[in-house]
This record gives sequence, C-alpha cells and structure tokens, in this order.
Amino acid sequence: MGYETLLGSSATTIANLLLSGSNNQSGQVTVDAQRIHLFNGSRISSSVLGGNGTGGEVSIRATDSLDIQGANPVGIFSAVLASLESGTTGQGGNISIDTGNLILSNGGGITSEVVGSQVNFLGLFIPGANGTAGDIEIRAKDIQVSEPMIDGYSQTITGIKASLGNGSVGNGGNLNLTADNLRVFNGGQITSSSLGQGSAGSVNLQVKNLDVQGTSQNLINGSSLKSAIAASSTTSFAAGSVNITSDAVRVRDNAEITVSNTGSGDAGNLNITANNIFLDNGANLRSEVNGGGQGDIHLNANDVLLLRHGSNIITNALGTSTGGNININAGSIVAVPKENSDISANAVLGSGGNIQITTGGIFGLQFQDQLTPNSDITASSQFGLSGTVQVNTIVVNPNSGLIELPANVTDPSQKIASGCSANTGSSFVATGRGGVPQNPTQEVRSDRPWSDTRDISTYHKTGNVTAQIPTTPQVLVQATSWHRNAFGKIELVTDKSPNQVQPSLTCAGLPKS
Repeated sequence: MGYETLLGSSATTIANLLLSGSNNQSGQVTVDAQRIHLFNGSRISSSVLGGNGTGGEVSIRATDSLDIQGANPVGIFSAVLASLESGTTGQGGNISIDTGNLILSNGGGITSEVVGSQVNFLGLFIPGANGTAGDIEIRAKDIQVSEPMIDGYSQTITGIKASLGNGSVGNGGNLNLTADNLRVFNGGQITSSSLGQGSAGSVNLQVKNLDVQGTSQNLINGSSLKSAIAASSTTSFAAGSVNITSDAVRVRDNAEITVSNTGSGDAGNLNITANNIFLDNGANLRSEVNGGGQGDIHLNANDVLLLRHGSNIITNALGTSTGGNININAGSIVAVPKENSDISANAVLGSGGNIQITTGGIFGLQFQDQLTPNSDITASSQFGLSGTVQVNTIVVNPNSGLIELPANVTDPSQKIASGCSANTGSSFVATGRGGVPQNPTQEVRSDRPWSDTRDISTYHKTGNVTAQIPTTPQVLVQATSWHRNAFGKIELVTDKSPNQVQPSLTCAGLPKS
C-alpha cells in the first residue's frame, strides 16, 4: 500500500477480534504503507472480547509517517489498540510500530490495556479482565505527542499508554520507544499505570533529544493536564520505573517526568542518563509514595544539570513512608539563588530520603535544613528524622595531560657542522618540504619526502653561449737600471720583458642558465 487514510463520520476500524472461546489465539494485524492517517475515531486494533485467549500482535510499518488524531461524534478517538476486554482472561497482544514520523494529536492514542470492570449498556456489571497487557514497541525518527482528550469509551486520557484498569487483575505492559527526537507538548502523555490488582509496566526511552513542555488546553471536565512522562499506581501493587537514555533532556513550562504510587504499594525509580539535563519554568523530576517505598531518582549528566525558574528535583513521602533517595552524578550543577529551584528529599511522618551528589561544582544552590524561598538542597521530614546530604567533589588533576620533557638538554654545538670553510662568495641554502638530520653525523633517511617546489622558469635563458677570455694580467718584474725620459722624469727599466703566459680557457665567463 502507498497512502492509507481511515476517515469517516463513524469509526472505521481494522480489527482482529477474538470472541468467546477457550484457549484461542487471534491472528496478527499487519499494516504496511508509506503514509497512514487515522482520523475521526478510526482504529487499528486487536482485542480479546470474551472467554480465554491471547490477542494477536498489531504490526504497523509506515515508512513516511503515521498520523493519529480526532474523534467520532460520540467521543471515541482514533487509536492503535491492543486490549483484553472486561470479562476475559488471557494475554493482550503486543503493538509494534516502525515509522519515520509519528504524530499523535487532538486525542489520538496508542494503547495496550487490560480493561477494568464496567457496567454495560443493559445495566449489567462486567468484571474486569484477568491477564497481562501486551508491550508497546515504537521505533521512529521523530515522535510528537500532544493535545490529549478523555476517550468517550474508556473514560481515560489518551496518549501513548500501557494500563491496568480499575477492577482488573494482572500486569501492565511496558512502553519501549526509540527515536531521534521525542517531543511531548500541550499536555501530551506517555504513561504506564495500574489501577487494578497488579503491577504497572515500565517506560523505557532511548532518544537523542527529549523535550517535555507545557500543559494542555481545558479538557471536557474543565481541567488541564501537564505534559508528562510517568509510571504510576494507585494500589498496593508496585508502579513501574521510568528509564531514559538521551543526549539532551529538556523539561519546561510546568511539564514533569514522574514515578508515583498514591496507594500503599511501592513506586518505581526514575533513571535518567544524558549529556545535559535542563529544567526550566516550573519543571519537575518527581517521585511520590503514600504508603510504600522506593521512588528513588538517579540522574547522570555528563556535562550540566541546570535548574531555572522554580524547577525541582524532588522525592515526597506521604504518611509514614520513608522519602526516596536522590543520587546525582553531574559535571556541574547550576541554579540561580533567587529563583527557588530545589533539590529535596522530603517526608511527613517517616524519615527523609538521602541525597548523594558527585560533581565538579555546585553553583547557586545552598544546603538548608528546610526549604526556603531561595534555591536549596535539603533532606528533611516534618515529624520524622531528616535524611542526609553527601557531596563528593570531583578533583581535577592539574598535571593531567602534561608531557614530561627530557632532562638532558641538547648541545647545540653537536648540531652544527664545521667542515665548510667560509670564503668569498660562499653560500648555504636549505630549502624544500623535507627535513635535515637532527645532527651532522646522521644520514638522511631515504623515506624523507623532498621536492623542490620553486618556480625557476623565469631564470631560464636561451641564446648562443660564447666563451670569454680573461684579460692578461700585468706581470711585475724587478728593475735593473734607470733613465730619464723625454719629459725629464726618471723611469725604472729592466733589460728585457718576461714571457707572457697565456691563461687557460675557463667557464668563469659563461652566463648561468
């Protein structure tokens, strides 16, 4: 297929449904195209609707783009869905998506769920499903998630999510996203959650650039949502963890990345490894527990961890729970003192969590026993024992990378040859791209590159060459007598002149070419 659009006034669905039966397995749903658009409540789904069974995998390959948005008139939003419906037992199918650009907006969703209990249109109670939700695997170049809505069928918030519904029994699926760029904005949601009797799955992101920003417009009930990446539970069962590996993580404008359990169970951990982590304008990296434990935050920023304008890294422990720990390893940690950006591990009745920081420098934050209007680092409990703050400073060795010079200084006299005498007109010229030996006793290596790159064409002359005979020099001889000349002056004379010697012919008079 090339360009596929599912569009209509009522929901258009590509579906694989496993109806009532025993130990059945539904087939796989595969869609392969260049561009896929799901509009106005259209869906691609695999569902187990009754009895026992295993849902089939939903596999989508859109080489250019996959665009999911909008709802039908009764409020059912466009989605890619794998579900165990109420009253069923089994295993939900996995969702696998490979695309260039993935866009979820205006209520569009990708969901793997174990549906909770509900009352059907006849007024009959249907128990929640019992089983394990499938995993969601997404590989894309660019992913955008924005503008969530409350789905008219499930009454849940749309987005990319793996969920265990209220009254269901089992375990939630994991979310695994790999992308160059992931942008979550205008209230967009990437979540793993449990409202039932079972643990939530984890959220695992491997992206080059992660940007989580802003809040949603008003939903149907008049509320708004912060853009979020979250793993949560409201029960006695554990929430999942959020694991992020990225070059740059930016969280801003009241957006947040969180792990939490508001029931009595444990929260997961928040783990981020990046070159740079930037928090701005009320952004939060947060963990919260109500009656359980864990909820630790582990941050590794190779270069800079920056907190601006009331942003926070915080663990909260309500009730008697012990506050989660915060472990930070960063090249430098930077905040502005008067902007009230905090790193804090808090508790109410239990002990405060511990903070351990390893860094080359902390700038703009002060250690405090309690939070203040300034930018603080604190591990405190309102009525219990306060936690501890430990800072390990990375010491830079100033000698690192230096080269040790030789102790013996070279004698310059060994570098100069004395075999050339200095006479009138003598000269020595060193030229070319090669080199000379380090001292006169060494031979020139044969592999030394040398070429005369000078342009000597202007020195070339043409014409006949004529040998020149030098003028005969005057030979001086001793006088033997004298006489007076015609002018009356005395002249010294010799008896006879010596033989004249004809000089030999030489090349001294030839012009140079």
